[in-house]
Parts: sequence; C-alpha cells; structure tokens
Amino acid sequence: MDPTANKSRIEFQNNVLNYDNQLFYLFESFSGLKIDHLVGYDAIVLEANDPDFTRIILKKFRSHSNSEFYLKPIFLINYKSINDPIVDQLHDGTLVSFDQIPEKINDIQELFVRSTHIDNSPSASFEVLVMKKILNYMYTRELRSLKPYPDLHSAIGFTFPLLSINFETFEEGKVLEVLDWAQKENLIWPDFHDRVYLCNSCGAGHLSYREICPSCNSANMKSEDLVHHFPCGYIGPISDFKNKVDSVLGCPKCNKALRHIGVDYDKPSIINHCLTCNEVFQDYIVKALCLQCKSDSDVQYLVSKNINIYRLTKKGRNAATSGIITSEYGGTDDVFGAVDYKTFNTMMHYEQERIKSNKALSTNIAVLHLENVFDLLRKLGKSKEKAFITELVSLIRENITPADFINISNPSLISICINDATLEEGLMMMQKVADKMEEMVFNNFNKFQLILHHKVAELNKDIVFEKQVAELTKALTEQND
Repeated sequence: MDPTANKSRIEFQNNVLNYDNQLFYLFESFSGLKIDHLVGYDAIVLEANDPDFTRIILKKFRSHSNSEFYLKPIFLINYKSINDPIVDQLHDGTLVSFDQIPEKINDIQELFVRSTHIDNSPSASFEVLVMKKILNYMYTRELRSLKPYPDLHSAIGFTFPLLSINFETFEEGKVLEVLDWAQKENLIWPDFHDRVYLCNSCGAGHLSYREICPSCNSANMKSEDLVHHFPCGYIGPISDFKNKVDSVLGCPKCNKALRHIGVDYDKPSIINHCLTCNEVFQDYIVKALCLQCKSDSDVQYLVSKNINIYRLTKKGRNAATSGIITSEYGGTDDVFGAVDYKTFNTMMHYEQERIKSNKALSTNIAVLHLENVFDLLRKLGKSKEKAFITELVSLIRENITPADFINISNPSLISICINDATLEEGLMMMQKVADKMEEMVFNNFNKFQLILHHKVAELNKDIVFEKQVAELTKALTEQND
C-alpha cells in the first residue's frame, strides 16, 4: 500500500468502510478474483498497483449480467495510467488517499438515483441484452458517445471498452456486429473514425502482410531497379551494370559508363527475383496471413470494416429508462410447437372465460426464465439459435399435455398455459421440465450450465391476463437480479 494512503485520517477496517451511510469495500490484489460477495456494497475502492489485476477486476464488474455489479461505482487508488483503454474508461475516478472519499459521496448518490430510473424489462435478444447494459451504464454516467481506442489486446486492433468487455478477445469481431445492429435499430449513429481490414475466415485483424512470388508463393525474394541504357537500348537489373571496383555503372552490352540519370539512362521500373524458385518477375502478389486462424488470403479478399465513433440518438438516450423496442424480432414466432404472443393472449382470454363458467376447472400459468441463455446463444451463433429454441420447445411438449400451449416472448422467457391441473401438479410438471432442460443443455452443449428459474401460479379469473403474466415475469426476473 502506498505510504500516502496509510497516513489517511479515513481508514478501512478489514477492507470495509462505512462513511456517511455509504458502504465501501477495499479490493486489494491479494483479495482474490471473486466479486459476487460484494453485491451489497455502495462503492468499490480498487487497489490499482498491478495493471493486469486492475484490468481483470474491472472487466469482471462491468461485464457482469447483474446491474448491481456492472453499474457499481468503482474508484482506483494508487493508479498510474499505462494507456490501457479498458482500465481508463471503466472506472469512476481516482484517489490519491482515502481522505478523498468524502469528495465522492455526491457522485455515488447521484449514480444510485439515476440507476433507479432504469427500465428492467427482460431482453428480447442477445443484442438487446448487451446494448441495454451499455445504454444503462451510459445513462448513469451521462455519456453520449461510444468511442473506439487502439488496443493491442483486441483482435481487431480497436476496442470499444464498454462493449468489448462482454466478449472474449477472439470474439471482438462480434462487437462490430452488435454496433451494426444498434445502428439499424436507430439507437446510435456513426461518425467515421478509421478503417480496418479483417480476416475473411475468422474476422480477426492481426494480419501479417507479405509480398510473395507468383510462382511458388515464397516471400524469400529481392527487389532491384530495372535500368534502361539509352544509347544501346539495353534493359536489365541494376546488378548487371555494377562492378566490384567502384560505384560507376557500366553497360554490359556496349561497355559504356552510365553517368547521368535522365541523360544516359533511366530506371523505368523494379524487377523482383525469387530466391526460392529463381523466377524473375515485375509484379508480386500481396497476401495476408491471419495470426489467429492461420488462413492465408489475397489482400483483395480481406473484409473491410469502418471503425466509427457512435453518438446516441434520441431513441438511444431514452432506451435506458424506457427499454429497447426493436423494429422486428421474429426469431421465435414460427417455432413449431409454440404460438406467437398475440395468439397466446387470445387463447388465454378464452381460457379465463372457460374456467369462469365452470368452478371445477383449474388452469395455471408457468413462466420459465433462462437467465444465462444468451451466453449460450452467443457461442452457438445466430444461425443455430432457432434450432436450439425448437429443441427446447420439443422437450417441453414431451412433458406437458397436448392441450397445453407455449409462447416464447424471447429466448430467455417461456410462458406455458397448463390446463386442467392443480397448482401442485403444475409445479411438479415445471420442475420436471426445468431438470430435463438443464440436463439436455449440459449433455449436448459442452457441459454448459444453464441457469433456469420458474414460477407457476393459478390463472386468476378476474385480473386481466396480460397483467398477471407481467407481474409473474417481473417477480421471477427481479428475484434473480
């Protein structure tokens, strides 16, 4: 610990400080890497002597799926900037000593107040989930733009710190895909900043450019000037005109000295000589070797991508508090075995009328929340998303009756109407479904641990169905925040 900090009038006891009803936790390099036990603290003071450790902990907080973590105020102490954009852009200020903590109290309280304005509706897709996190953070920090920064750690050479931390390094190209999606949804608009060229196989930007022989693809070649001697018309490489005695050039054809360029001779071009196959040629081929996937491509086939500075639109500025309403999300509307949201609502209204007319009948609503399903869908890719959801619906159908019906409002929320069953039977049925879904995902998707929660409630005859489902969904999702 820095001596300056030890002389502070404000001191932490067992890494904890309660000041002005704000609870601080001092995160030191020997504290370990776990952060889940810090959910109840109002702010974190992070010991920043070790740049790598500081980067890891900041990424853990800001990439967390729970807003209690990714929005938490974090201040660095004993930090010396090393021009790391991930670190520089993801903290809320620096401290020279603990005595500066009182100066941060207003900032912490303002961040908390602004965080209470945020809409917590479930996300409809992976893109919505990620962008909503970014927009929430920008809203609480009153930021208006997403800026790219050169970064050696990035697979594309640039990083958008708030967004990039949600992806692995080798997935950096997906950051640009999310930004393209957000631009199409009118959440952000671009200002051109730079352009990069990416591997057409894996999307990485770490490329080795080489000039190679068109005959044998070897980069082992040498280039030299081509010389044209005016008096006799001889044309050849400059090495033909050189001698071992002095620097005067002599024509190998007529033996005359070449004294004045532009008068006696000129250099109209360059000639290349491959030292591997001995081929002589004027035009070489330029190829780019991807250092990540090792594919070797002609440069004309590389993928060109603009790197932009993105400004928030009015829709983007309002999205943190009002939610993200996408122009279209039809990925789950036509899944075999499920019905779309409008049809589901209509059928539920008919079901309410049915149980009103016969008191002996009982219907239950079940909601399943697949908390981390977007982490799995990110690994699978967009092309396999629908197949995965179809498989989930098929599994559910095997464990409910043919009269029951399913709606998937988004991949993380599944609603089920369970007809003619008691609440206990409905609970047992959903527990069985949950267990089988977790087992199926674990066995078929590289031991992925699906985090799944569910709630079952009796369908109320007198309350509007949409309100019942909204309250049930809210209780389920907020319970696990």
